[in-house]
Amino acid sequence: MKKFLTLLAITIIFVNTACAGVDKYSKEYLENHSGFSITRPIAESIAKRAIKKALKKETGAKFDVNLEGYSTLSLKKGIFKYLEISGNDLRINELPVPYLSIKSLTDYNYIDYTKNPPLFISDMTYGYEIKLSDETINAALKEKDYQKVLHYVNKVASPLFVAKDVRIKMANNKFYIIMDYNFPIIKSSKDKSFVMSTDFEIINNKIVSKNVHIDTSYGNLGLNKVANLINLLNPLDFTLQQLDDELNDARANIENINIVDNMVKVNGKIFVKRKN
Repeated sequence: MKKFLTLLAITIIFVNTACAGVDKYSKEYLENHSGFSITRPIAESIAKRAIKKALKKETGAKFDVNLEGYSTLSLKKGIFKYLEISGNDLRINELPVPYLSIKSLTDYNYIDYTKNPPLFISDMTYGYEIKLSDETINAALKEKDYQKVLHYVNKVASPLFVAKDVRIKMANNKFYIIMDYNFPIIKSSKDKSFVMSTDFEIINNKIVSKNVHIDTSYGNLGLNKVANLINLLNPLDFTLQQLDDELNDARANIENINIVDNMVKVNGKIFVKRKN
């Protein structure tokens, strides 16, 4: 998700417009001198097309873009008042994502796109919403890095069982985790499967399972143990980590998580710290 901030930074290249007088780019000046401008809508339109083109190239998807600037010159400088982008059926880091929306929550946003990497001149806050499907999460769980998660689970579970594979399924707005396993001491000729269903909540910016259910055919394994196992398997946190990009001086939080239309809907905020 942070990738979109970098894409924004490198694609805000606006019309070359000259204007006499002293350049004023402070928040206070722009708020007091952002009256009607004939050229500003043109600059905004050019910028939106540039952002759409870059996002299409990066994700393979079409985006809706809404951009508002203070003035033509400040847009050219990399300063904008409001930005919102939203897209459907895109790919982020090779993972299929049904929906993503990012919008600025601060009304003064300044990025020096001439630097490499782009330099964030102001503190910025963005709100985001992302939807994850079965396909998204299962594709993430096939990544090689997820073997490290299974290795840790097996260390904790030893010598009771060995987790072999994890996949998920959403049906009737319930989240099911299917774990294939075997026994380390007396190995079964065929891997067995364990099915758990769970809802999720956010505690201290962590996704935590709640309302856990298991089929009684799996024995009398306590629900607390199953909840701990779900949290160790960590399918949602891992998927979000795979979607995230490294960006210095930025951090994200998760505020809400729900299952709607058999997709996981997550929203929160991204905080970008300015470079002094």
